[in-house]
Amino acid sequence: MARNLKSLCAFVFLFSINSVFGQIGGTGIMKFVDLAPSSRVAALGGNVISVKDDDLTLAIQNPSLLNISMDDHFAISYIDYLAGINFGSLAYAHAFDSLNTGMIGMQYINYGTFTAADANGNITGTFTAGEYNFFAGYSRQWRNFSYGGQLKMIYSNLEQYNSYAACVDLSGTYFDKPKGFTAAVVFRNIGYQFKPYSDVREPMPFEIQAGVSEKPAHMPIRFSVILTHLETPDMTYINTNAPQTIDLATGQPIVQKITLGDKVFRHFVFGAEVLISKNFNIRLGYNVERRQELSIPTDMGLVGYSIGAGIRVNRFHISYGLSGYSLAGSSNTFTITTNLSDFKPQNTDSKNW
Repeated sequence: MARNLKSLCAFVFLFSINSVFGQIGGTGIMKFVDLAPSSRVAALGGNVISVKDDDLTLAIQNPSLLNISMDDHFAISYIDYLAGINFGSLAYAHAFDSLNTGMIGMQYINYGTFTAADANGNITGTFTAGEYNFFAGYSRQWRNFSYGGQLKMIYSNLEQYNSYAACVDLSGTYFDKPKGFTAAVVFRNIGYQFKPYSDVREPMPFEIQAGVSEKPAHMPIRFSVILTHLETPDMTYINTNAPQTIDLATGQPIVQKITLGDKVFRHFVFGAEVLISKNFNIRLGYNVERRQELSIPTDMGLVGYSIGAGIRVNRFHISYGLSGYSLAGSSNTFTITTNLSDFKPQNTDSKNW
């Protein structure tokens, strides 16, 4: 695993030393499609693209993870997000044969009800805002490799403004089951806004991700390292609103410096799953970018960290994830998955995880 991690670090390093880009905030619309689609993903830092098992929710982030063990699986998630915002997803998978698997599903985000007012501040009523993503994915196995794609049809309604867009995800995964090693790369949100909110068409939140996961032999732990936003080598920025510190020797403001290490590690998401038994596990995650962007320097707390657990109860797998976003609050995610074949009387061959 160390050799693979060194290769990924070198890849990010080469990007970083030639960086000409700034922070990524405000560079794309409809970014709700990038929120963690399940409690397992949320607990592992928000990005899990390199774990290949029968968890259907992972295929929402990486469609090439779809495989025959997900046949007839159904998953539903609910996220109690921040400031009264609710987010949810559901998905269903079907294996056409031993090599080809597909899925369908949807995601939604409800921003809540807002007070409407005119230019003079007079209240005129209320309005709502929400967005929806209807997706379909497909994957094909080839030896130790799999490749897949996902089509997303997105609708956004923000008060009186509406927008329609479509994008695709393309991905590939390498899986060495005897060694417990998986590597993946995903090109996310390659798309186009067909109907803009006004006269200005905006870009979709395109992103390149890569990652590796490994479960060492004789250890009940699976480690994951995900690299995000490889299309944007430098995600750091200078906060021009921060209080200036004066150099007492020169009397000049001390210029904030961005280190190479900061540029590199903002791309990293770390995750670990403690596989206590077949029916119970604990998950931990650390998202470096989230901690750097959302924490307060004087009191960073647990921003960027996440934790969760999953347990199997009868025919259902129930899991929970807690993600630290700021000192003001955290996000709670609940997911239930099941194999619908287990409810068919004629089926006696269970493939639950």
